[in-house]
Amino acid sequence: MAGRIVKDDIEALRTQADIVAVVGEYTTLKRAGRAFKGLCPFHTEKTPSFTVTPEGNFYNCFGCGVSGDLYDFLMRIEGLEFPEAVESLARRTGFQLRYEQMSARERRAVGERTRLVAVTAAARDFLVAQLYAEEGRVARDYLVSRSFSRADAERFELGYAPNRFDAMARALTADGYSEQDLVTTGLVARTERGGLRDRFRGRLMFPIHDTSGDVIGFGGRILPGLDYGGFDPPKYLNSSETPLYKKTRVLYGVHQARSEIVRAEQVLVCEGYTDVMALHQAGVGYSVATCGTAVGVEHLRTLARYAARVVLAFDGDAAGVKAAERAWEAARELEGDGQGVSLDLRVLVLPETSDPADLVAEVGSEGVAAAVAAATPVVPFVLRHHLAAGDLTTESGRTAALKDALTILGREADPDLRREWARTEIAERIGYAYGFVAETAARLGVQLDAHEGVAVAAAGPAREGRGPARPEPGGAAGASLTAARARLERAALRALLQHPEHLPPEAGELEERDLSHPDARAVLRAIQAGGGPAAPLRAIVDAAEDDRVRGLLRALALEDDPETSDPDLVAEVVAGRIRRLLVDRVDAAARALRDELSRLSHTTDPDRVLAVQRELAELQRRRRQLLGQPA
Repeated sequence: MAGRIVKDDIEALRTQADIVAVVGEYTTLKRAGRAFKGLCPFHTEKTPSFTVTPEGNFYNCFGCGVSGDLYDFLMRIEGLEFPEAVESLARRTGFQLRYEQMSARERRAVGERTRLVAVTAAARDFLVAQLYAEEGRVARDYLVSRSFSRADAERFELGYAPNRFDAMARALTADGYSEQDLVTTGLVARTERGGLRDRFRGRLMFPIHDTSGDVIGFGGRILPGLDYGGFDPPKYLNSSETPLYKKTRVLYGVHQARSEIVRAEQVLVCEGYTDVMALHQAGVGYSVATCGTAVGVEHLRTLARYAARVVLAFDGDAAGVKAAERAWEAARELEGDGQGVSLDLRVLVLPETSDPADLVAEVGSEGVAAAVAAATPVVPFVLRHHLAAGDLTTESGRTAALKDALTILGREADPDLRREWARTEIAERIGYAYGFVAETAARLGVQLDAHEGVAVAAAGPAREGRGPARPEPGGAAGASLTAARARLERAALRALLQHPEHLPPEAGELEERDLSHPDARAVLRAIQAGGGPAAPLRAIVDAAEDDRVRGLLRALALEDDPETSDPDLVAEVVAGRIRRLLVDRVDAAARALRDELSRLSHTTDPDRVLAVQRELAELQRRRRQLLGQPA
């Protein structure tokens, strides 16, 4: 993207575009009065319940409850961010977007990326052409041996790197691409004499895309039957780190899979390029792979944009257990960063010596889908393998296994899950009474028998959790409280008391219904009754309804807040906390409207349907405003 899109263009494009034409690319629409109807592209149905209204460019499904405007449709169906949806719609309609002026530094960064993406795209085109040339027969034969068709190869833009010293370097420089840009992309390297040599030689090539579809790097596999001379090359070789390619952020196949991930509301993460291809070929199109590295925070952050359920296809050996633990650690780090991300992380245990492609061959697409549905939550998976590695035949071995398992369980933030897994995964498997397990846990500092994480408990901040609770219509009150939600509410109240000078204008909109726990609501009542966040702390404390709330207020006012220690970031952090609570309120109101829509008839209540769709669109705009996205 070439900078921030001019807001007037966003609204003009929203008004001028034809939603019927765009949605019609994904499902067949037929006129029904003032609207158009068709089968919903977001869920499976036999009777059309998906309605598109040209007046206002709205859509709504009476079956699954999704609704919104044209931008929301593209974001949902393609898994796009808002700016990407605007640019996608502009490309479809020929609308010329304008961008706000960028700094010189931003222009240089965009200029470099544009050049490098042009190089990687040209390299992709060169490699694809080589695959279908005579020299590429060895790669084509390998694909046939793996039961991949030309259509499969074309979907993933596979290519072949000639088994020659500088074939790509010569071809691309002859086409006018600079030697330095070729080196910067990692496609070639300089020799000791200053010439160029190809990094990838004699390999089946897998282009790696970012979420927008740009080629940012490559993976290459050696091929049986090729003579590599006296050199024993690694089986797989990936691009080196470049301004485009960061392996801790890259996921193979995410561009091809993201719309299916959104539809399936889950993603299957593998370790190999051909695993992804085999799964897509079998209809499991929500599959991606890491590129030679462990699943990390940035991988999960990318996937969380599209689905909350992340299934890891790992081996059941020690390496697989270790990889699952690292992924769990990354998930906990992501959930604890205050951005409201909540993941359901699970593990699909593969048979020994098998990979996902083998699983497809053995059980077919329906079998894979069933296996994914039955995937094990990551904590029981880790617990089972740690216990299996222990010596449960002796008392000392059982004691050591119990301590190890409880230490692992202590990292789980959800108290209900801790109790459940302490009973089913530890007590029952080791053969101890639950009461003894609970007593041992207490001695180790792992709490099992009391709920933790109330929003403003005086003992200190809430522990890490699984993300904010989903509020009931009208706000957060009454929702089940999770530790992450408790931490968010506590942090927001702490910001009100400690940083009133940095509060965003929206802070005045906070109401008790935006908070989940009675203690949190009592603290907010005291702040408001005492004259607001800018009032002296004494006045706020005096306004509290009892001594317990007064103690909570003092604790919050004095509590350390590491996230606001940087004076350059404090305003951004504080605003983010407040706006996250208000976003939850907007989401609750939107759910209530969708529920109402599900009960309305487009035939008998057309005006109310249109009114509710307009209200939903307004809520979507308010949500984007709170999140700092173009309205």
